[in-house]
Amino acid sequence: MSDELTRSIGDMLARLDAGERLGFYECDKFVDQIPAFTEKHSVEETRKFLEYLGSPDLKMRIIHVAGTNGKGSVCNYLSEILRQAGFTVGMFTSPHLVKTTERFCINGKPIEDAIFCEIFADLIRRIKDYTTDNYFPTYFEFLFFMAMILYDKYPVDYLVLETGLGGRLDATNSVHEPVLDVITEIGMDHMQYLGNTISEIAGEKAGIIRKNTPVVVYNKRGASTEVIEKRADELSARVYRVEADYVTEITNSPDDAGNICIDFSYESKYDKYCNLRLQSVADFQTENAAIAIMCTRALRDMGVAITDDDISYGLRKAKWGGRMELILPGMYVDGAHNVDGMEAFLECVKKIPCDKKRTLLFGAVADKQYHLMIKQILQSGLFDRICVSVLETGRSVSESQLRAAFEAELRHFKEKPDIRFSYYTSVRDALMEIITDRGAGDVVFAAGSLYLVGQVRESLGIMPGN
Repeated sequence: MSDELTRSIGDMLARLDAGERLGFYECDKFVDQIPAFTEKHSVEETRKFLEYLGSPDLKMRIIHVAGTNGKGSVCNYLSEILRQAGFTVGMFTSPHLVKTTERFCINGKPIEDAIFCEIFADLIRRIKDYTTDNYFPTYFEFLFFMAMILYDKYPVDYLVLETGLGGRLDATNSVHEPVLDVITEIGMDHMQYLGNTISEIAGEKAGIIRKNTPVVVYNKRGASTEVIEKRADELSARVYRVEADYVTEITNSPDDAGNICIDFSYESKYDKYCNLRLQSVADFQTENAAIAIMCTRALRDMGVAITDDDISYGLRKAKWGGRMELILPGMYVDGAHNVDGMEAFLECVKKIPCDKKRTLLFGAVADKQYHLMIKQILQSGLFDRICVSVLETGRSVSESQLRAAFEAELRHFKEKPDIRFSYYTSVRDALMEIITDRGAGDVVFAAGSLYLVGQVRESLGIMPGN
């Protein structure tokens, strides 16, 4: 550990020993500063520290979820179904939209600030007493260890655990014995870490599969499914494959409050359900719901008591912020941050009624394929105005890079599209101008990054779940 980090920890521990309580802002700020001091550890090193914590994961029934797109939605749908079945459910996901506590949920609610500070202090003490010299977890490892302490102190019947990045080398892969592994859609993302082909990326995601542990797989691309199923076969892991055509009869209709919902049917070789409903306008969420339904089939085959009504009611109740979410009348936010996500987002935009003009607020982080997303946006021809903003994160693409990317793509058009462009250095400034200029019948969308979704929410004072 660096001298600065050592001093900071020493100061906090001294105050804790004196009976002082740490405040949420202080704890959260410390966690945010961790990337400046640490480097990623191997899964073996992470598991060693997890065992030092007493291997709390061995007392948990963990459902481990990996994939490129849809992980958070699958976690949320499955958690709601399990809750409907009468189980207490923990859920560890990333990233958060507005507040770090969103990553740690118990029965669908983020933990309270006081509990966050409690488990933070516990982890800081454990790290200080750890015998390995200069060991300090990375940002994500730190939050993962906080989750392990949390769900040990506050036990749940099931913990739905989402990977951070990849699978094989992810910190969450240090857990010993999940009851179920889940791999959602595989796409091109994080190539600098996971590989340059679908097969290579699938191989990294398949790293979560454990011997004799059932695995649910979404079969969207044959190349990825082949890799995953081969690995499952090597480990004698039963595969529950989800096919795209399991979902049929997709329609949109309003609920009692007038909100547009998705109605659909599902039929696999195991189960058949009609009249299912999701609180979403995004058709792609039916794919994630189908994965969650297949997870319940795998759990039922293990003897877990989940009824058909639990599945139906759980899906109806589930809400997942930032995924084609209507946050204000005529204003949608979506966390699309890669090519597949952007394609799905644009398909949804086409289906949303718009009497006048469509405005897009776009922002992205530098390690994503933002050039390709910009190309998709311009080729769609869906937007009359595009507002481009720098994000409040060190990972953001700069204003000059964003300008250059849009201008480069526009040069490929024989006739320049009739789009009004604006550039901003903050999401708040962009949003205030969009709202001021917005006319009756206009529809506003925000997409390109979950950071963008969170900053839009924060600017409007809308917390997830509200």
